[in-house]
Amino acid sequence: MKLMLMTAAAAAALTIAVPAMAQSTDSTSKTGIYGNLGWNETQVEGADVGAINALIGGRWGNYLGVEGELNYGVLSGSRTFGAGTAGQTNVDVGQRLGGAVYGVGFLPLGSNFDLLARVGWGEAHYNIHPTNLADYTVSENGIRYGVGAQYILTGGTGVRVDWTREHLGDLNDPEGYFSGNRDANVWSIALTHKF
Repeated sequence: MKLMLMTAAAAAALTIAVPAMAQSTDSTSKTGIYGNLGWNETQVEGADVGAINALIGGRWGNYLGVEGELNYGVLSGSRTFGAGTAGQTNVDVGQRLGGAVYGVGFLPLGSNFDLLARVGWGEAHYNIHPTNLADYTVSENGIRYGVGAQYILTGGTGVRVDWTREHLGDLNDPEGYFSGNRDANVWSIALTHKF
């Protein structure tokens, strides 16, 4: 429910900002709405999981923006829980759904290239499949922050890469197979387009 509320709040903020952004008459202006579609590789709890990533954002001038993203998991990874003990269990981990909202700072390095940094709040749900045991779902939410770069080609379309650190702050794991390190690293590559 929190994930849906965060996404709705980001969409509402962008909806309110669109008329102001549309007033820009400078064709070289960086102000406007942008969207990304790409791939995330998340390293979490010793497993690498993959997800399709969709992002929509708004940029005001050269330096400030806000964005919201959704991730839909399509590739699971595995880890060994309790390695070397009598309770050793192989566990498959897959992200079911995740999302976040961010404030973004841009640093233009030319007309087509930007460095960026972002900080925000997000939530994710993971499917856990311990071998020979019942499957269950883990949910978490917490602070996210990261850095990235984008290069815009002609027509407002380009490529963006990101690294994001997710702190799995409020982790709900009743079975305990997802305990341990409370951080995840997310590497992303995406096609980006300014509307």
